[in-house]
Amino acid sequence: MDNYLDETLAEIDAMPEQQKPDDDRRSQADRLVEYAKARVVLFHDCNRDCYALDQDTKETRRLDSRAFKDWLAAGFYREEQKSVKSQSLAEALGTLAALARFEGEERTVNLRVAKQDGRYYLDLCEPGKSRAIEWSSTGWRVVENHGVLFVRGEAMQPLPVPAANGSLDPLWRICNIPAADRPLVIAWLIDALRPDTPFPGLELIGEQGSGKSTASESLRRLIDPNGCNLRGAPKATEDVFVCAGVNHLVAYENLSHLTGPMQDAMCVLSTGGGFAKRKLYSDADESVISVQRPWLVNGISALVTAQDLLDRTVCIECPVIKSRTASADQWADFERDLPAILGGLFDLASAALALLPTISIDVADRPRMIEYCTLGMAITRISHQDERLFLDLFKGNRRESISRTIDSSPVCTAIIEALEHRKEINAPVKEIMRILEQYRPERCDSWPKSAKGLGDALRRSAPALRQLDIECDSLGKIGGAVRWCIKVKLPDQSPVSPKSWHEEVKQQDIGHSGLQSAKYTL
Repeated sequence: MDNYLDETLAEIDAMPEQQKPDDDRRSQADRLVEYAKARVVLFHDCNRDCYALDQDTKETRRLDSRAFKDWLAAGFYREEQKSVKSQSLAEALGTLAALARFEGEERTVNLRVAKQDGRYYLDLCEPGKSRAIEWSSTGWRVVENHGVLFVRGEAMQPLPVPAANGSLDPLWRICNIPAADRPLVIAWLIDALRPDTPFPGLELIGEQGSGKSTASESLRRLIDPNGCNLRGAPKATEDVFVCAGVNHLVAYENLSHLTGPMQDAMCVLSTGGGFAKRKLYSDADESVISVQRPWLVNGISALVTAQDLLDRTVCIECPVIKSRTASADQWADFERDLPAILGGLFDLASAALALLPTISIDVADRPRMIEYCTLGMAITRISHQDERLFLDLFKGNRRESISRTIDSSPVCTAIIEALEHRKEINAPVKEIMRILEQYRPERCDSWPKSAKGLGDALRRSAPALRQLDIECDSLGKIGGAVRWCIKVKLPDQSPVSPKSWHEEVKQQDIGHSGLQSAKYTL
């Protein structure tokens, strides 16, 4: 037997190179791995998720995505004229993932937007290409060899190339936003392109026929078009994070209510955070989704009621549309004007970035979304107006939102009514609960059922009440019980504020030609 094997091996060695059976005897999985390694660069991100960078098109794909599996199977068939067996594909993908995780570099992967070396990028998502819009304080341009790694979700759609010397005017023909509130929306749009700052949320409300959905979709299609631009209400907070994992802009429409946990999830989207759960068929591994995304919701009634989320939300009420246009004509005009709208947006964004270092807000006036406000103030200065007008507009918007929150809180309503009959409430929580029971709204199911519940409600309501000059402070445990002090704040002497935005907007509409005073292109 040994002699037979030796003779066989000798015959194989003596064969011409092209007749040796080594290539044919290699498994299909091995040939798939070699095919991929010759055409992609394997690497992983900080969460140890694995990716492949196409060396030809410079597109980045997740190894576990359908896009990469189809690319590998189709390319292999073109190469060998053989279909790929499912078992071979699974084995090859497992090997490629191991190589990416243990031999590949750790690199940063971005979704739609990115910042690198002081410049911002927006992925155009063109199939077979890696072009992106590069913009900074000096202007914008379309670049191809930018070195930024963008991964694309299955439903992400391409953006057109922006037109030089564009204008935002056509946007307002389809996006039904009151003229006085357009600066808030413009600042939100530009801020949604900056991944290095917290993302504010946008809430559009209005009665039936106010064009909320059309406005929401036009804003979504302007910066992050998708196969499903607006989604229905999520069933669980996990759905919000899954959506954010494959979409830059998270957008929901026709919502009737946002639960407490759902509003907490929106807060996480604005400031950045993650969601983790046990991986399927594993007790030791977690599946992690780390995201920071802008978001948009719309509905008939007010949706954002949690004070923590209100601080991160711009709330706009859409007026009823009096003169209607056929929907097909509207969208045809929008698609035609989209390059010009994008050009106008990036002209303005670049000009605002150039002014940002000169914008400052007094310490006492700094809101929670200070990055958003300074950007809006820079936009206002571009239109040759006092930048404090934007800050006043934002504060007024926030006060109106807080008023809605207070109206929806039975505890806040009871406190306001109680302080109409007394100057101050300074007592343990149990005593405060007894006092407020006298002013409890009728047929109220959400009234706290215990002293602890009331204490939690007071903590949630305190920031909103301060906006109405009502101080609500915990004094800590005194005599074995937690005491609270609730009283009306004494007015301070303050300087006269400048003219309101609504007075100025009559003279010049910042949502139209007033914003086009500075245009920059590279």
